[in-house]
Amino acid sequence: MTTDITELAQRMKAAAGKATQGEWWADEVKNEGCYGSGDDCVEGFTSYAIYGSDGQTLFDSLNSDAACICEEYDGEGHVAWDETAQSNAEFIALANPANILALVEALENSESRLHEVAVACATAEQALEKALQRIIELVARKEKRLHVPYAYLRESDGQIQISIGAERPSDRSGGYATPWFPIYTAAGIKVEAG
Repeated sequence: MTTDITELAQRMKAAAGKATQGEWWADEVKNEGCYGSGDDCVEGFTSYAIYGSDGQTLFDSLNSDAACICEEYDGEGHVAWDETAQSNAEFIALANPANILALVEALENSESRLHEVAVACATAEQALEKALQRIIELVARKEKRLHVPYAYLRESDGQIQISIGAERPSDRSGGYATPWFPIYTAAGIKVEAG
């Protein structure tokens, strides 16, 4: 249907707001009498009517050409036309099968799209959770602190002695220190003297 669904929904909403509020119910009455006069006389006809919750006639098919809603008559015996009748008739006309089907189709399409968006959100949420977990792992690994940034090598009496410590020894005679700090830093390990 080419009708803009938003405009249709707004028109139906406005018409529904003006129509008689409350529950409506329909009735079908088989009549054996006559309706009309002369060549237009019909015998044995069915009357369809819509009533409000208070029993007020909201629409009567016998008088549909005049959209009769109430049973007030003017001085000449004609059915009175009032705002309630006009509002209810406009709503009934807008609530036709084509418009209802268009609204239902739009609702189904929006529910389908909503489901697609919900699935996409759930997938994104899972990916975000994995990414956050990975960040936590990386931060935890980076936070490991090593308190041994140097290894010290000394030669004494033909033997090599290795000392490991956080600080260089004050007495360097006969030995040298290998700074491991740059090696740890390059590996992404945070080193702290302790």
